This record gives sequence, C-alpha cells and structure tokens, in this order.
Amino acid sequence: MRMEKEEQMRMEKEEHEHERSKFSHYVEEFGTKGIIDLDNLGNNDLSWPREVEAMNGKIIIEDKPERILTISVGHDEMLFGFADIDTIVAVSSFSQNENGNIYDLTKNLPTISSEVETIIAQEPDLVFADPYANPSLLESLKDVGISVVQTQLNNDYTGRINDILFTSYVIGQTENVFELINVIEEKISVIDEFKKKFDYMPKVLSVTYYDAYWAAGEGSTEGSIIELAGGINIAGENGVVSNNMITKEALIDMNPEYIIIPQSVAWGGQDFYDSLFADESFSSIDAIINKNVFMVDTNYFTTLSHWNIVGVEKLMQILWDEEWAKIVNVLPEFYACMNCDIYN
Repeated sequence: MRMEKEEQMRMEKEEHEHERSKFSHYVEEFGTKGIIDLDNLGNNDLSWPREVEAMNGKIIIEDKPERILTISVGHDEMLFGFADIDTIVAVSSFSQNENGNIYDLTKNLPTISSEVETIIAQEPDLVFADPYANPSLLESLKDVGISVVQTQLNNDYTGRINDILFTSYVIGQTENVFELINVIEEKISVIDEFKKKFDYMPKVLSVTYYDAYWAAGEGSTEGSIIELAGGINIAGENGVVSNNMITKEALIDMNPEYIIIPQSVAWGGQDFYDSLFADESFSSIDAIINKNVFMVDTNYFTTLSHWNIVGVEKLMQILWDEEWAKIVNVLPEFYACMNCDIYN
C-alpha cells in the first residue's frame, strides 16, 4: 500500500514538473514579456513571492492569490477561460450581460464598479486593471495593500496567448492554460490553412455611427479580425489608426466590398444599417450595391479576449460563405470555462 502511494506521489510530481516545463516552453516560444525571473522559470521554480513587470511598474505578488477580481470584461473573459473560477470573487458589470460570453458563470457573482469602495468590499488579494483604469483608483487600492496588475490586452493571436501566459503566471495557475491555448492554436491553424485557397482579399470596413462615423483602422480589434479572416482592412489602408472618426465622404471613397457594423440594436445599430441603404449618397458603394452589409455581434467583435477569434469565424462565414461552411464544423469550441466539468 505504501509503495503504491509513493508511486502515485512520484507520478504526480513528474506530471507537475512536465506541466511547468511545458509552460516555460510556451513563454520562450511566444516571447512573453513581464515575467522577470525567467531563469528560475526555466528551472521549473514557480515559487512565491514572484515579481512581474506590468504597465503600472514592477509588482511583487507575495503569495498565491485566492481572491481575484478584474475591472474589465476582457480580463474577466480571459480568466474564466483558464482559471479556477472559485478564485474569482467578482466581475465587471459588462460580463453579466445576458448575451455575453461568460454570463452563465458570472450572473450570480457580485458586480464591481470602478469605485474603490465596491472593490475593497470584496477583499481581493489581487486586482487586474486595463490601460484605461483611473490612476487614482489604482493608487487608492495600492494604499490599502491590494496588489494591482495593470496590463494591455492584445488583439492579435500571439498577443492573446501572451496575455494568457502572463496572467496565469501572476495568479499561480500556469497548469490550467494548456487546453485554452491548444484550442486557440488549432483554430488559428485551420483559419490560416483555409486562407491559402484564395488569392483575392476582399475590402472590408468596420464602421459604426454614434455622434459621427467611426471606423476601425490600423491596430484596432475589429481591424485585426478583418485581417485574420483574410480581408483587407480598408480603413487601415486609408490611414485610419485605431478606432477613429471619419467623414461621410471618406466612407464613400473607401468603397468597401463588405461593411460590418459592430453596434447593437440597443445602441442604434439597426438604425445605422437602415440609413446606409436609405441614403442615396451611399448608392455607389460596392457593399451597398451587393447588399453585403452585416450587423455583427459586439461580444465577439469588440471584446478584448480570445473570444475575438469567434468573431473571425463569423466574418469568414460572411466573406467565404459555402467554402467556409464546409470546414467550420471541424473547429474546436471555446467554452466560458475551459477547465469546468460542466462543459467537458
């Protein structure tokens, strides 16, 4: 009996060391930034405390966090994708949208806002913040002894994996990331192989209308989706950077073959869609002529997490139609929680 127990312990230790080695390999392969003690990482030493370089400077995490929250939906979606969800004690209000990607798992959790009192009330060990977080909020949390890690959320494939690797290291859950990363890599592999079939790249414009026309240009999330789907981001080609205002004349001059509208009905998406066809000044645009204008789901097209890859799949269905439909069923699925038994 003792021999069996020792053998089991030995096998578990070897498996744990293998997972650590695998994590170290991914960090090296993708060039993950922010993990300071790379030498110890390579030696499979993932002990505490550990130090990372974040947007808000060097942060020392004294112990493995047991109570985690974020103040951005992108961080919420990423964490639920690989982390032990019992360690996530509250989420941002956007994550509790009934049509959201992680609603089923977040709907009963406490909701936090950007007010310091609501965050402190949850007694977190660690808070993740995006680049748009109020600096005074971060300073207030630091003053009461709460560790804050502020990170940029990337919108390209490699960046997404780096976000996952870095975040998992910060919270000490590196062994959980492999299923999510494997699904991401498999999806990207199928997408890239599919695009080799086509020499032509259609011109696509992602545009919304609020107080003005807003186009998704170079470096934008929607632009990265267009490019990964095999299209030309025509706004980026015409000098638009990030999400920026354009004139009506510029929209007409771009003459996109496809227009996507990542704007919900509640926020005027349908009204904008209808206006594109009702306004005669748009009648020369190829996308209008061929009725290639589509409202798309903001949960996939504007969030800053791996769920953007589903946006790529949705756009490929629009661009490549029957050809894409032939292979879409071979793609693995994302689940709100990749490590939860209820989804496996």
